[in-house]
Amino acid sequence: MRLHRSVPAAAAWLVAATLLAGPAAAQFVNLPQNDFTWRWGDLEERQQMHDFSASGNEAGFRCDLRGVLRAGTRITRMDMRRFENELELSLYFIQSAARVMNDLDFNRELAWAVLDCVRPEEVEPDEAKQQERLDRLRERALRRQAERREREERQQSE
Repeated sequence: MRLHRSVPAAAAWLVAATLLAGPAAAQFVNLPQNDFTWRWGDLEERQQMHDFSASGNEAGFRCDLRGVLRAGTRITRMDMRRFENELELSLYFIQSAARVMNDLDFNRELAWAVLDCVRPEEVEPDEAKQQERLDRLRERALRRQAERREREERQQSE
């Protein structure tokens, strides 16, 4: 027997699934050490266009999620936009995305989805460039401080 959810229930489900991946969930997920791709649904249906997409970071990975819902789904475009926005704000992007995609796939709402995660290469910091940047920041801070003092002096003399 397939349960049909109403649109408000589907929206609430998407929001709850996104928000439930909190600090407690972080304790139980072991992420790969290198770049990875996770897939859901039938990738033969994969096409260039997608119904949803989101990008985020977690544990040093930069990730992109994209996918398509099945035809006839009760999840509205507004629900998906809300999901995308909340997912992009999540501190646990990978966990939230995986949880929601698993639920959508289990409930046969998902045609396909792909989560691509890469760990950017760490660049050795150039000490000269860092010092130059710090000098510029210091100069800017001193200029702003002098401008503030001048402004305060003008206001006091008026």
